[in-house]
Amino acid sequence: MDGLRLPPVIEEVADPTDDPCDLKPDQPGMEELTAKEKEALDENEGKEVEAGGEEKEVKEEKGEEDEGDVEPLTEEQELEMLRSQVLQLLLELEEAREVSQKHEESFRELQGLLEDERLTSAHQAETFTRQIQRVQAQLRSVQEEMSSLQEEKESELAEAQEELREAQEEVLMLQQAAEEAAAERENDIASLQEELCRLRAELERLNTTTAEYELEITTLRAEITMKSQRREEERREGDVGLLKEECRTLKEECQMLKEDNRKLSERLQQLHLQRTGSGDAYLALKEEDEAPGEKEAGGEAEEKLGEADSYISVAPTRTNCRLVDASIQKNISFEGKPVTPTSWNGGFAEIFSLRDQLKQAEEKASEVQRACEALKAELAELQGLYDTSQSERAELERELQRCREELEQLTGQKAQE
Repeated sequence: MDGLRLPPVIEEVADPTDDPCDLKPDQPGMEELTAKEKEALDENEGKEVEAGGEEKEVKEEKGEEDEGDVEPLTEEQELEMLRSQVLQLLLELEEAREVSQKHEESFRELQGLLEDERLTSAHQAETFTRQIQRVQAQLRSVQEEMSSLQEEKESELAEAQEELREAQEEVLMLQQAAEEAAAERENDIASLQEELCRLRAELERLNTTTAEYELEITTLRAEITMKSQRREEERREGDVGLLKEECRTLKEECQMLKEDNRKLSERLQQLHLQRTGSGDAYLALKEEDEAPGEKEAGGEAEEKLGEADSYISVAPTRTNCRLVDASIQKNISFEGKPVTPTSWNGGFAEIFSLRDQLKQAEEKASEVQRACEALKAELAELQGLYDTSQSERAELERELQRCREELEQLTGQKAQE
């Protein structure tokens, strides 16, 4: 009777060991594995199940061969055989338990890795969010500063145009006095025109050099941008220190270029001062030969011209400067009128004074333009940093969405199994 009852017990014991993978879905957190970890576990389990199945098939074949070769056994022999089978099944059950424990340990390790990865992703997302907020605040402040500078520039331009109009009216009023001294000053005007042409050629050369520097700046910025893009592709997490270093390098290069431009401007001012100094020396020689009464008349004319100089104080555009210069040269053209020493001194002082004022106004306009360009460049750099942070954030969001989809796929596969 005992021998007849043993086979069901054997079947009941063997059932839990047939599929060791049935224990896996009940373990907590299995749905949170990544696709690669799931594939590795499935491959290991498949190999172990195949190995166990092959061993069982070999044992069954051996058992069938033994049963075919051996004569019918007695009840005791059959009972002994069943006991040996029970022991064998118990050993297999123990092996299956060990395999299950190994899988459980590997699952826990993978679960810990997944948790660490989640914490890292959350920390990175928080860091990028803070960086984006800081860059946005900087961008807003720069935009406000740009708007204020734009308003200030517009007001200064309006004032400059008004003062230029008043100066033009004053020039028209002084035209008659300049025409009286035109005959005697014709030769000097010709020489001054030659000097002016030479200085304009020098100015054009300096402008060409400035354009070359600007082109070099653009090239350097393009190279730096390409380098920064390559570094950002290699390192998705980003490096705030590297960005600061690049920004500092750009600022140093910009400062060097500004220094070069300043030196060129100083050189141009020296040329203007040399020209003005030559004119002053000529006036000094002329004044030594004049009578005291004529000196007083020349002083009154210079005072009138000084009052006219007060109307020109800010920087008009380069085109307006050239128009006024041409108007002055036209107004002092030779018309055959008699020339006196007083008109000679007054006309020379007028020419040099007006030209100096025009040059100063042109230099001031150039300085304002350079400051505006520097602010625009800084704003462009901040905009580039903001765009880079936005792209990195979008990439992190896409990667997070992809991980979620993989987890959902793993969950669906587990539910189907």
